[in-house]
Amino acid sequence: MSSALRPHRPPGVLTSIQLASLFLLLIGVALAFSDIRLSGWVVSWILLSGALLVQWFRSVLSYSVARGGADSETFRIADDWMGLGFALLIVASMYLMREVLARHSLAEERLRVVSAAAQDAVVMMDNKGKIAFWNEAGARVFGYSVEEARGKTLHELIIPARYRAEFEGRFVDFRRTGQGPVTGRTMELAGLRKDGAEIVTEVSVSGVSIDSKWHVICIFRDITERKRAEQMVALEYAVARCLDGADGTAEALSAVIRAICQTLNWECGRYLSADESAGTLRPVEYWSVSDETVQRFLSAVRELTYGPGEGMAGKVWQSGQALWIPDITKDARALTAIVKIPSVIPGAFVFPVKAQGKTIGVFAFHSREIREPDAPLLAAVREIGSQGGGFMQRRRGEAA
Repeated sequence: MSSALRPHRPPGVLTSIQLASLFLLLIGVALAFSDIRLSGWVVSWILLSGALLVQWFRSVLSYSVARGGADSETFRIADDWMGLGFALLIVASMYLMREVLARHSLAEERLRVVSAAAQDAVVMMDNKGKIAFWNEAGARVFGYSVEEARGKTLHELIIPARYRAEFEGRFVDFRRTGQGPVTGRTMELAGLRKDGAEIVTEVSVSGVSIDSKWHVICIFRDITERKRAEQMVALEYAVARCLDGADGTAEALSAVIRAICQTLNWECGRYLSADESAGTLRPVEYWSVSDETVQRFLSAVRELTYGPGEGMAGKVWQSGQALWIPDITKDARALTAIVKIPSVIPGAFVFPVKAQGKTIGVFAFHSREIREPDAPLLAAVREIGSQGGGFMQRRRGEAA
């Protein structure tokens, strides 16, 4: 269609773009006199809208002059000033956008530099709960690289499934107000590594407003080893209390087995006493959780005896060294030809009880969970074995 035939729209008629620009400009004027804080991006777009409106007014004046409705000299002066206003609005909006981008870049660079030297994981979430920043220590603590973590939802990435709903709920109000029950606090939180291992973290939470949107900064410290060491010390004290407060050997052994099982989440335990004259280890005390599978297993092994080197118990008796097998169904060291156990519990841990350097019995613990050897526990049971051996030696002396 030629220009002569194209429908002509007077410049005084607002287009949809110009209407939108006018609407945004009016909102901007209203907000300028309110207490509402605007982000740099919003102000920039308002300035651009003003520039579009100035251009529209220039078109209206040009149309009016062409139709003889305005003086050409007046139009020239007004057009010069509006051209200047248009240029100033464009420059101001571009400058403000540049400042916003520079501020974001500077803030991220400062956070990157500071967190690069940190030993703790520094994580920033945006107001949608997505990870916007993840430092190198985060990769060491949780196993995820920066590329793997960025853009993911934090609670789905590193929080165990059973705690996710609670964790997410704590941040609902925070995203809107920057305040919440976790703000400014340091708390313990279970964490989940990429390899599936659970850790204990100490996390501090704070908030920062970026473009009027609240972001969460979390600093995670892996305290798994510290908590495990504290747990082992507490277990040693608990065992000492069991031995000191018991009226008899059977009561003491049962209390020790129960304390270890409940503290460390083993589902059943036994004490097997060495009978030197018969050359066997014989079970004398037990404890277990109320579970059908565990009870069947315990019934199957309740009367078993072991010679030196037979099964895990016999090997520990013979060597005087603790033995931990994550899955006894896949390890020949746990096999015994005495009986086929109908209900096998895979996780097993056996350690000796010694008196004057001689193994006088063993504690054996079992779990349905496949558990890898725990170095702090292996260190702690040496003390626990010595405590138990000293107690039974004293009891024998008293009986004699």
